[in-house]
Amino acid sequence: MALFSNERFHRQGVYAAFALGAALLLLVGCHSPTPAPTPTVARTYTPKPTFTPYPTATPPPTATPWPSETPVPTAPPTPTVLPTATPDPSINPLSGKRAEDPSKLARRVLAVRIGNDPEIRPQEGLGQAEIVYEEVMDGWMVTRFTAIYLERDVERLRPIRSARLSSLAIAPQYDAALVHSGASDKIRWLISQAKDFVDLDEYFNPGPYGILAGYDWRGRMYTSVPAVHAYLAKKGLERTSPISGYTFSEAAPQGQPAQSIHIPYPRTCAVDWVYDGAKGRYLRSVQGKPHVDGLTGEQIGAENVILLYTEHKKTDIVEDTLGSTAIDIVLTGSGRAQLCRDGVVQEVRWERPASGGLIQYYDAAGNLVPLKPGQTWIQLVPTDYQVEIKG
Repeated sequence: MALFSNERFHRQGVYAAFALGAALLLLVGCHSPTPAPTPTVARTYTPKPTFTPYPTATPPPTATPWPSETPVPTAPPTPTVLPTATPDPSINPLSGKRAEDPSKLARRVLAVRIGNDPEIRPQEGLGQAEIVYEEVMDGWMVTRFTAIYLERDVERLRPIRSARLSSLAIAPQYDAALVHSGASDKIRWLISQAKDFVDLDEYFNPGPYGILAGYDWRGRMYTSVPAVHAYLAKKGLERTSPISGYTFSEAAPQGQPAQSIHIPYPRTCAVDWVYDGAKGRYLRSVQGKPHVDGLTGEQIGAENVILLYTEHKKTDIVEDTLGSTAIDIVLTGSGRAQLCRDGVVQEVRWERPASGGLIQYYDAAGNLVPLKPGQTWIQLVPTDYQVEIKG
């Protein structure tokens, strides 16, 4: 108990001393002088420093070009002169001759595929076309024709054969109806995609076609100009305005003598043209014999024979059971040609823009070369052929 009492006494003393010290401090604080208030100073903000940009590099002065570097204004290219419609509506734009019935000049041109196998000659109606294209066929054994008809109502066109790649370049030139009997699958598909001519494949349009007894499959199919135009009218495919054509002139040109022309096509179709001065036209022979029209019995002739040299490209389009592949005869762009008329030959240049239109013929100065009024044969010739022209 004594120990407890001393501890309590000690604690009480400590508490009393602590209280006395606190009272003294309070008394002193109550009598200290009040300090003067610190004046309020308005805060000033240091502005954000502005960074001086790097000086912009001064471009070096433009050097004065040497006289040879002075730009020379480029003259606009001279546009290719395209054919225009014949001013005289009675003049056939494909032959340059006056038509007996001008109304027929407004109808659609027919581009007719006609065979040239030796077994089916003589062809019928071939000699009455305004224009004929001849080409080498796949296999390099025979040639075939695309005959162009506008004015004449030829009563029979035979034998009708199949189309080839060349048809896709020839028919559009005349906004023509392509008259043919089928094609290989690839060619038929390409024709179906074309929009610049009318396709009258016999397989899909049997109406104007017929079969003639006495011939094998190469020579029996035929049609006629009136039958095709009747079919076009029925289907609403006929034209009502003339197409553009060629330039014609009766004036004989200057040139080297060309009394005979030999084209070394495959043996069974080798061609010779001989100029007949009395008739003013070339007469055609094939395999060394006069080539006659089966309808008229007359030897086929032409006022103009054009040798159009162009590339013949190999393709992988199979055309027959022997595996022969189609030939891509290039008929867009330009190249060498020779125009034979009036017993002379002119060196010319053929040209057809990628946009289409007629193949036209130009001299060295870029002027259109006129054809002689009459019929024209266009011989499509591989560039490596050696055509013989003799005076």
